[in-house]
Order: sequence, then C-alpha cells, then structure tokens
Amino acid sequence: MPLPATPTVPEQQAPTAKPAIEALPPSAAPQPEVEVEETESYSGLYAKKSGKPLQQVYGHIDRISQGEIGSLLERYSDRFGHELDRDIIVMRKDDRIEKIAEIRDSPTVQLLNQEEEEESHLDGETLVELNSQLETVEGELRRLKPEYQAAKQDGDRELLRELRPSLEQLMSERKLIKAVIAGEADLDELLSSAEDDDDGDYEEEETYVAEPDYEEDEDEEDDDEDDEEDLFIDFVSIIDTFLGELPADQVTAFTKSAGFDTYRTVASDPESADDDDRAEFFTVVDTLLGGMPDDAVIEFTQSENFEIYRAIGAIYS
Repeated sequence: MPLPATPTVPEQQAPTAKPAIEALPPSAAPQPEVEVEETESYSGLYAKKSGKPLQQVYGHIDRISQGEIGSLLERYSDRFGHELDRDIIVMRKDDRIEKIAEIRDSPTVQLLNQEEEEESHLDGETLVELNSQLETVEGELRRLKPEYQAAKQDGDRELLRELRPSLEQLMSERKLIKAVIAGEADLDELLSSAEDDDDGDYEEEETYVAEPDYEEDEDEEDDDEDDEEDLFIDFVSIIDTFLGELPADQVTAFTKSAGFDTYRTVASDPESADDDDRAEFFTVVDTLLGGMPDDAVIEFTQSENFEIYRAIGAIYS
C-alpha cells in the first residue's frame, strides 16, 4: 500500500523587519555659568572712594578756571549770611546767662575771720568765674566792634540794627561785671540784669541808627589798638600755617601768581605793614582760599580761627 503523502507545511512568512530607531544626537555638555562681574566706571569708583561724584569735582575745577569761584568770605556769606551771626550771638548770650546762674547757685565759703570776709565779699572760685566771664565779654566786644564800624562805613543799616543791641548789652554787662568784682555791685544785680535783657524788647528806629557809646577811656582805646595789631599778626600766622597744609601743586601755583609778592612782603613783617598793604594782603588770601572745595570751606568756617579771619575781613576788606 502506498505511503500517505506527506502533508505540506505552510511556509511561514519571515517577520517584517521593523525600521531602525534613529539615534539622537549627543547632547552638548552643560556649560558652567560664568558670573559676569559688573565693571564699574572710573567715575563710580571715584565717587565710592571720595564720597562725591566725579562730575562735581570737574565742575568745581571748571568754575575755578572760569573765575566763577568767589572769595572765601563771599562764599561764607552766601552759605550762611547774617542769620548765622544772629544765631551765634544768641547762643553766646545763653552761655553767659548759664555761667552767671552757676556763679549764683554755687556754694559760698564762710570765712572764719570776719575781717577777711568783709574785705573779700566773693570767694576765690567766684572771682575766677567772674574774670573768665569778663574775658569772654571783652572778647565778644573786640570781635563785634570792627564789624559794627565797617557796617557803619558801608551804610549797611540792616547789619547795624542787628549788632547795636548786642554791643550795648555786652558793654553794659562788662561794666556790671567789673563793678561786682570791685565790690561796687551785688552778684544778684548781674543775674537780674541778664534776665531783664532776655525778657526786654529792643525798640528800633527806622530812619536813624545811633552809634553805641563805648564809654572807654584812653587806656582802653590804646588797648583796643594793640589788640587789633595783635589780631592781624595772629591772622598772618594762621594763614601761613594753613597754606603750609595745601597740596604742593597749589602752593607752587600760588608762588607763581601775581599776589604772591604782596603775600611774601607782608607775611615776612606783618607789624610794619600799613593799612593798604594789609588790605591787599587780605584780598590775595581771601581770593586764594575762596577756591577751596566746599568741605574744606565748611571745616574752616566752623573753626575758632575763622572768628579772627572774619574780624580782619571786617577791618581790611
């Protein structure tokens, strides 16, 4: 019997090949972030270092080169004016009143010897305070009197009205202090006089300003002239020291200026300089110092030496 036919096995179709997956391009390695430091301009660095913008410094130099910087007294007057004079007078008046009150309230020493008590009506500490107060008052008179005389010559009626009450009060106070020291007046009179000056109102005349009666004898007038002479000598010494602190380039420029000959002549012998030379000397110095930076001007005008500077300016400017 024939063998059965071998069944045909259906051909298996080969699996369809799947499309190959495309490889992704390699990702770029992350770049480290670089912190970019903000570079400051020269003007910014200068402002941080010096405390003022560079443009302000350039502007100051431009004003100097164009002659727009005024003298030191002009800049002081523009910045402060007469209002500061009035404030200073009031503050010093308050200081004097406080000192007088301290003298009154201070304990007195009971002397064991009755004869010594009769001879010395004030204890030693009180006398020291009174003499110190007298020196302060006389110093104020020496400072204000030249300003008053200069204002009278210039016809500055507003300044005259401001100075006259203070001058009269100071002269009255000086006279009373001397009387208390000499035993001719009581200490309470000095205190009550200061309180009356504080409470009283001063009557001003609109059309006429009388000159204060200084009530000074010839010896006191001679002392004032000597004080004025000494004041100018002190002024020259102050300016000479001040110029020595300026930068070398400014000193060199000043020595080549037209006013240096006047400065050198007067500074070498201030006692022999006449009024014209002194006036020219002050003009040269005032113009030179007027070119200082604002911070230097403020510092100088707040110093004790500036009182002498202003007093000399009132006489010779």
